[in-house]
Amino acid sequence: MDIRGFRSNDAEILSSMIRKCLVTINNKDYSKKVISKMCNKFSPQNITQLSKTRRIYVAVEKLKLIGTASLKKNRILSVFVDPDLHKQGIGRKLVKHLEITAIKEGYNKIEIPSNTTALKFYEKLGYKKIKKIVSAYGIEYKMIKHI
Repeated sequence: MDIRGFRSNDAEILSSMIRKCLVTINNKDYSKKVISKMCNKFSPQNITQLSKTRRIYVAVEKLKLIGTASLKKNRILSVFVDPDLHKQGIGRKLVKHLEITAIKEGYNKIEIPSNTTALKFYEKLGYKKIKKIVSAYGIEYKMIKHI
């Protein structure tokens, strides 16, 4: 598996993979209305726009896009892995890649806004729940890890 920067021609495939995650994984914790709102947020056009304000990375294996995560200063955002490939270490490797990038940039802590679905995953990676937040997308948790 390789991790590389987002390219504009990744937007369609990335959008499809993220939407598949939202519909098949996150639907256990969120209403259809919230899932629909999240799916709209990750349209190909919106992903391309997001790439202008944050660094989006993709995990690729045998030329297939299998995961993604973003970094904005010391905040990790939008970690998604193809639902068919969960529990294989892809998300962990993406997060570690972003942590190393943040360390190289001089940060000593990382923040992650976590949804309910990913909370236990981030806790296993050493992130601590700091605050519960109710947003337009439902319940989120601000999490921090000192690196």
